[in-house]
Amino acid sequence: MPIVFSRVEERLIHGQVSTAWAQAINFDTFVVVDNDSAKNEMLKDLLEMACPRGKKLCVFDENDAIEQINNISRKMFIIAKSPITFLNLIKNGVKITNLNIGSIHFKPGKKEIFKTVYVSEEELDALREITDMGIVCEIQKLPTESKKNILDLI
Repeated sequence: MPIVFSRVEERLIHGQVSTAWAQAINFDTFVVVDNDSAKNEMLKDLLEMACPRGKKLCVFDENDAIEQINNISRKMFIIAKSPITFLNLIKNGVKITNLNIGSIHFKPGKKEIFKTVYVSEEELDALREITDMGIVCEIQKLPTESKKNILDLI
């Protein structure tokens, strides 16, 4: 189960991810963990179109991801919309050592902790729990930007 990168990105695979991050990280397979995308063929097709040439794409709901990630032998870039999803994966045996935070959009009830990163209380709790497990959580939009440790922002 070689997970080389894990990222919270509400937009999932999009321009920044499919160009800058895909070039900066050596991986073979995007693993998208998203309940809505997993059950919607049109969303899967859009993710496939956004996936860079030469990279495999797997789209799972959270339950299937827990089961399937352990069976993938290729180098994985795991992406999900929320730190809550990653907390669930981690609690169910998916070995993640670092978590990159990209964009989490504003919604009522969320507070800004960094530009384009808005979190609910539940997401804050998930980030705290993840860091309490010794997993480094950092905000970094692009690989060329500096990292911001989430503990300095929450």
